Amino acid sequence: MSGRCPIGLTRSNKSATLDPPSSVPSTLFGWVCLLKLLHIGAGWWGPVTQCLVILGQLSRRAWCVLWVGLCAAALPVHAIGAACESGKGLPLQSVLPGLAVVHGQWPTLTKGQLAHAATTVVLGQGREITVVDPGPTQKVALALKATLQCHGHGRVVSLINTHAHAEQVLGNRAFPVPVAATAVTTASMKVRCPNCLQAMRQELGASALQGTRIAWPTRTLRDGQKFQAGGRSWLVKEMAMAHTESDLVLWSADERIALVGGLVDGERIPVLAQGRVLGWVQALDDLRAMQPKWLIGEHLVRGPDQEQVQAALQRQRAYLCGLVQFAWQGLERGWSEAEILQGARSHWLWRPEVVIQEAAWEQQHLFNQLRAWREIELLWMDQQAAPKACASVPDIAR
Repeated sequence: MSGRCPIGLTRSNKSATLDPPSSVPSTLFGWVCLLKLLHIGAGWWGPVTQCLVILGQLSRRAWCVLWVGLCAAALPVHAIGAACESGKGLPLQSVLPGLAVVHGQWPTLTKGQLAHAATTVVLGQGREITVVDPGPTQKVALALKATLQCHGHGRVVSLINTHAHAEQVLGNRAFPVPVAATAVTTASMKVRCPNCLQAMRQELGASALQGTRIAWPTRTLRDGQKFQAGGRSWLVKEMAMAHTESDLVLWSADERIALVGGLVDGERIPVLAQGRVLGWVQALDDLRAMQPKWLIGEHLVRGPDQEQVQAALQRQRAYLCGLVQFAWQGLERGWSEAEILQGARSHWLWRPEVVIQEAAWEQQHLFNQLRAWREIELLWMDQQAAPKACASVPDIAR
């Protein structure tokens, strides 16, 4: 026989088979040996001597199977074991049975720029896990995979992307499982992700992005669709033109849990880049009407106190409506774009009790104000009334 591994794999079949059956017992002994070698406990000499005896009984076919298994298993087991023993796994925060979060933050190499941040949601604690927004890089997603195994979670069977931002989607490829998103999010990813990948490589460094490749969603989630994940039934709600072109909300009606992705932030200032300020306000109003008991957003977990949940929604809404109000009033006064930005420097809306100390926060606020001003300017030029969504804006007749 040739020196190749004599494993009969029928490539034309959808499922490959091993033959002949006579090699199976010795192959099983080989796997027993592999498990013994990987199990490092008190006293290792006994397992080694047993393995030597077993290895002497292996056929060439079994040797090939064992070698493939060693190559496939040794590195992940070592990496996972090292992460578990060192305690350097990601901080997995349990919220409810079958629901946990990881709040991630990754500083940039660019001075004065805000760190990238995102929250990953883990649905399930048994044999099958669904991960919502796996993170911004291959390394981050692999660390998440190791952390889940350290905590005794099952295997990841599916991914969900809530919206098309790099922090949420560039870790997809670390999990060779189906990825689901709305059709608009998938289309937006195909437009932006190549540029986002390059931008993240510059901002986080080539080492941080090593191995990161884009993996597109392969399944489409539609508004009103229901599915099971993590032992719960979830309803898909798509919020169009809000934080982004399409923001996914997962709603568990039984427990009144809302997973809202980038629609609600914790202590970080919102980012108004691809969406619309009025659409975002409407999305928040829709969430308030749902009266969730649990709210999971970006670096945000609130519940089961409904007052805390409503306060978080109102805080985000107040900031966005402040952008609308300031833009409308500036247009009524005849301000230019430059004057709007100059006035916005002192019109701080996110945490008015705190003087801005980070220039990056101010720059993000000015960016948001400019985006809102351009959106509201179109309404103003069409001689429309002030947006009713933000009713405190003076409705000056035109």
